[in-house]
Amino acid sequence: MKHVKQIALFSLLSMISWNVLAEKSTSETIRHVKTTQKVVALTFDDGPSEPYTQQILDVLNKNHVKGTFFVLGGNAKEYPNIVKEIMKDGHELGNHSMYHDKMKNRSVDKIYNDIKSVDTILRNLGYQKEIPFRAPFGITSDNLREALAKLNKQMVLFTFLPQDWTNISSQQIHDNVMKELRPGLIITLHDGGKRRENTVKATQMLIDSLQQKGYRLVTVSELLALRGQNAVSLHE
Repeated sequence: MKHVKQIALFSLLSMISWNVLAEKSTSETIRHVKTTQKVVALTFDDGPSEPYTQQILDVLNKNHVKGTFFVLGGNAKEYPNIVKEIMKDGHELGNHSMYHDKMKNRSVDKIYNDIKSVDTILRNLGYQKEIPFRAPFGITSDNLREALAKLNKQMVLFTFLPQDWTNISSQQIHDNVMKELRPGLIITLHDGGKRRENTVKATQMLIDSLQQKGYRLVTVSELLALRGQNAVSLHE
């Protein structure tokens, strides 16, 4: 009987330890992946929108490149056919909140419900893969991390921002990325929010330059699959 109790206690402790580790892993903020492979992830925020998401999809598809689109729930509801087009073309989706509101001062329950509602929209549109989360403005908080842990969801931000949302040229957007280029980079551009003609042009320019340098452009899930225990995670 004593031996049985010891086994039960060990099993309980093991389960608790596993749950703690699982919660810790999902609360990590991924900004970059350490890898020796020449790969980068190309991601797009704030969409879907017309006509820019479709134009970016045309560029990606023409070049046989897969990207990851961190969509706003409100925009996904407005443009469900564009979301379906993203899925049909084999690209990945991420959750960027419902309306791009700052989450720093929101309660755990409100954050949880916001993120969950976007997931529900994407699931109802037929998306079946894992849905990573990217915080609006890249701003994190303890409450956000707690909500993500409850959702068993990974937060994937960005290595740096090339500032394509500002009034800079496509060449400047391109150059801002290339100056920071290294394996495991998470590149973040924007397909929504305002006029994105320069982002569309920069996307083609970046694909050309990255491929010329021997880089492979992958989705977020493909990049994270390379990380093992080497992801750079920050607990702000």
